[in-house]
Amino acid sequence: MRARITDYLAYTRPLSIPITMVMVLTGWLACPARPHGVAEVGGSMALLVLVYSVLLWGGSNAFNSAQDRDEGPVNLLPHPPPIPSHLGAFGLSLKLAGVLASAAFGAACVALAAGAALASLFYSWRRMPWRRGKEIPGVDNLINAGGCGLGSFAYGWCAAGGLPDATMGYLGLAWTVCLFGGMPTAQIFQLSPTDTAQSARNWTAWLGAGRTLKVGAALFAVHFFLIAYASPLSASTVVWGASVLVGAAHSAWWSRRPFDHAHARMLRQMTVLTTGQLAWAIGRL
Repeated sequence: MRARITDYLAYTRPLSIPITMVMVLTGWLACPARPHGVAEVGGSMALLVLVYSVLLWGGSNAFNSAQDRDEGPVNLLPHPPPIPSHLGAFGLSLKLAGVLASAAFGAACVALAAGAALASLFYSWRRMPWRRGKEIPGVDNLINAGGCGLGSFAYGWCAAGGLPDATMGYLGLAWTVCLFGGMPTAQIFQLSPTDTAQSARNWTAWLGAGRTLKVGAALFAVHFFLIAYASPLSASTVVWGASVLVGAAHSAWWSRRPFDHAHARMLRQMTVLTTGQLAWAIGRL
């Protein structure tokens, strides 16, 4: 059967666009150097989402699925179509286009995009002389959390015209702490209660679903104090703080029966934390 273009697009996981958009816009909105004119803001944000969320992230998602030969539900793609031919090349092409298009935001964004693309290749690519990053417990989560946390924040910050500085690094690392606790929940619904640490190929399986959720709750609390320390009191900060604390409580509660409704609980927690991050970012306006 001949693959349709919609099959290729499905593997970019369009449902990830709103989430990755919030991640990169957090850095963009927090940057004091960002533009303020309505037309300039709208054009810059639209291009940022296209380059970052559609090309870089979409390409990474497609390449990862091509390497894994996904046949069942994966994160934010609950009903994948059959793997189309040349999906890996399609993903690589999108990533390359994203690196090149990053030139619109300056050299720093090109460097960040190239670094993210290389990290994605190390994370996913089979048949290399080294072990894939996603198959090294701890390294897999560090790549994901670092890329979505500090990497996303720095890309948005630099795309807004800011130069890397201590504030960018501190806030980016604070979001990395949150994501290191939250991103492993996307793996729980793909695990079996019989998986053991000895055969584990990722952070969640190695630590165990219940302990992963407890560690996540603790890291959300650390994130709360890191961001609260650097944020003025405002309505947006209160919404963000409440969301993080709800996320921590939800993770601790979920840890009691980690395999019950794991996919639905992952989506609920992701929604709560993303809403909080969006509120914090809007508060930087």
